[in-house]
Amino acid sequence: MGRVWTYWEFDHPLGSTVRVISTPLGLEIFAEDVFNVVAAELNNEKVILMNIHSQERYVVIEEEVVKIKTLNFTAINSLKTIVKADLINKFVHWVRIKIRPIFQRQYL
Repeated sequence: MGRVWTYWEFDHPLGSTVRVISTPLGLEIFAEDVFNVVAAELNNEKVILMNIHSQERYVVIEEEVVKIKTLNFTAINSLKTIVKADLINKFVHWVRIKIRPIFQRQYL
């Protein structure tokens, strides 16, 4: 098992919770949460996303270490090939405006 990451939770305007990990390479968002916001039908273990690069990270959820998949900004933007670009653009804009500034202040 690799490093166990700490995640932060944010309330998305559509009523979903979005969990974020701050890595040395940038922010990563739980893939499950991204799909809940932009395309709930893709949140299915039977759906295999081709050419969408996700990371596998370990986090503690309900006192148990679990492996989750995360997406960075590049991976989220590549979802435009299967989801309406407008939905992806709105989600990425929300992350840039509401979430990224919080993490940028930590490093100043």
